[in-house]
Amino acid sequence: MKVTRSDVAKAAGVAPATVSYVLNNSRQISEKTRKKVMDAVNELNYQPDLIARGLVTNQTMQLALILSDIGNPFYGEIARAFEQSALEKGYFVSICSGEGNLDHYLENLVRRHVDGAVIFANPTHYQMENVRKLVDNDIKVVISGNQVPDQIASIENDYISGMEQALTHLSKYGHRRIAYFSCFGNQSRYDTRIDGFISAAEKLGLHQSDILLVEGKPPYHSDLETGKEMAQEIIRRGMPVTAAVCTNDLMAMGAIQEFHQAGIKVPEDISIIGCDDIMLASAMIPALTTIGIDKEKLGRGAFALLYRQIKSGEIKHEKVTVELKVRSTTSKPAVR
Repeated sequence: MKVTRSDVAKAAGVAPATVSYVLNNSRQISEKTRKKVMDAVNELNYQPDLIARGLVTNQTMQLALILSDIGNPFYGEIARAFEQSALEKGYFVSICSGEGNLDHYLENLVRRHVDGAVIFANPTHYQMENVRKLVDNDIKVVISGNQVPDQIASIENDYISGMEQALTHLSKYGHRRIAYFSCFGNQSRYDTRIDGFISAAEKLGLHQSDILLVEGKPPYHSDLETGKEMAQEIIRRGMPVTAAVCTNDLMAMGAIQEFHQAGIKVPEDISIIGCDDIMLASAMIPALTTIGIDKEKLGRGAFALLYRQIKSGEIKHEKVTVELKVRSTTSKPAVR
């Protein structure tokens, strides 16, 4: 027979309403009473009806995490940190991934009555109109990787600093001809790495003819194959650069693989820098020099922003610091 709230109240010697106050954390209850209730809950293995509770509290304790590509370890590490933070506060997390289905997910979140959503996704793969619909329906939202209006919270990596660190490192080695492999188009307003790359090049006194922006093509993937394709383009052009910085580590790994197959050595013939510092970056041979991002801080920070919104309505914008991890895929340029 299903255990009810009244059964718990009877076992704990309190009123049914007190059981609700304890489970919903909606009233100040003494520790003695709280313990009696929770002991009864555990003894009877009581499972609250979350749907019914949601109708009363107007909170479902459900969150959505929207990701571009769960196959990229970068997103997996963020998801793990976010989910752990959410579980600590009693939330259930639905993880939604799939580049072709992001708008479908966003459109369904209103009907599913989630309390909030965090979006770590390529902004070309969803429509901001669907995000605004979430906000209009009082679903709290945090976004990363997109330009957002003030009324939507955001958490971003400091790619401007990251690119300055990367290019300064290459410049100290003597590199003057440097490429940026972007998964986006060169005119993209989304990728601050492009702005950071150009700004850093100017600060270091590199001429416009010294830098090369290799742009992505629709649907703007950022995977191993994209990195391979961009390496092929550099090879076709006769290797006009001695170093390249990539949108992420997967693209960097793909580029290194393609250069290797063409007999071009990394870092002897071309230096490569990735971005993200996924777990594989330090394990590969040669170990990848990369712009390190704290995925744990990013995932937990995103949850903290969302939780603050849910509880107080406060909307904030945060930036996460990054640090260049110097390993084995960068060195002095070869004399040509």
